[in-house]
Amino acid sequence: MIWFIGKNINFEIIVVNNSAEKINEIPNIILIESSKNLGFGKGQNRGAKNAKGDFLWILNSDTEIIDRGFRKVVDEIKKDEKIGVIGVRILGEYSKPQSWSAGIEPTIWHLIRNNFGFSASRKIWNSLKKREVDWVSGASLLVRRELFLKIGGFDEKFFMYFEDIDLCKRVRKAGYKVIYYPDFVIRHFGGKSFKDKEIQKKYYYQSQDYYFQKYFGKFQASLLKFLRNFFAFKDIFKKLFH
Repeated sequence: MIWFIGKNINFEIIVVNNSAEKINEIPNIILIESSKNLGFGKGQNRGAKNAKGDFLWILNSDTEIIDRGFRKVVDEIKKDEKIGVIGVRILGEYSKPQSWSAGIEPTIWHLIRNNFGFSASRKIWNSLKKREVDWVSGASLLVRRELFLKIGGFDEKFFMYFEDIDLCKRVRKAGYKVIYYPDFVIRHFGGKSFKDKEIQKKYYYQSQDYYFQKYFGKFQASLLKFLRNFFAFKDIFKKLFH
């Protein structure tokens, strides 16, 4: 996280070490150690509580800043007091737009569309135009600190995944806008938190289930699990007979 205040963009850097492995102190950086992996949201919340400025730039450890002039992102959020969150253009390892780096709110209908290759969010993460969206990725997310704390930060029941979508939903419910701003670019080397893909998948599905139950109720959460199993069976069937 990085704190910005004033016209000259003074900042502080806060590193939350969300692992059992200790790291050496780094000059001019606030280091918050944890003896275990707290989960993405809980770790970010700890960092936010130690920040002092007007804005928080939440930035994943597996990112690379390949653009210059973050001031334009700060100026963008400053010029409209109703902007609560800004997400930037995110590229993957091969400099292609990273899938699911911004989009519309996930629903059962959109889940079905996604599985048939008709994602309604694809136009957003491929876009080069600024626009209001439902959510942006927590890999790089600028948020008003006061707003972040007011709505309770990240929901810590999400260990990993969907906490950014949930945060943006609560930002919008509080009356603020979420903006996708592609004029600033970072690269995200995603999937580095877990080497075991099955564990990664487990956390993704747990968070997805919790999100749907939280906002759409038990029936849709159950329907979600049914559809997940259906599409998994469809993929297995396709591999067997093609």
